[in-house]
Amino acid sequence: MKRHLIQGIIVGALFALPITWIAALDALAEGTYLEILSTTVFGLAAGLCIGGLIAVNFAMLDLEEKENAHAPVRRPVESHANA
Repeated sequence: MKRHLIQGIIVGALFALPITWIAALDALAEGTYLEILSTTVFGLAAGLCIGGLIAVNFAMLDLEEKENAHAPVRRPVESHANA
């Protein structure tokens, strides 16, 4: 599970960084310090939410893989009628 969780955090961070960067660039065009700060914080919050959802999806994938790995194997029983 640790491998999937780490992969999810990395992929989530890769989504969070561009969202924050784009929000900050939009604010830089407008100008004031308060606008830059507020849009950067908003972009970071949005990016972290999306990144968190991606990390949870990777963790759920790991749980599903573990459930399927421990599922009992059922073999059909052949019955022969002796006459």
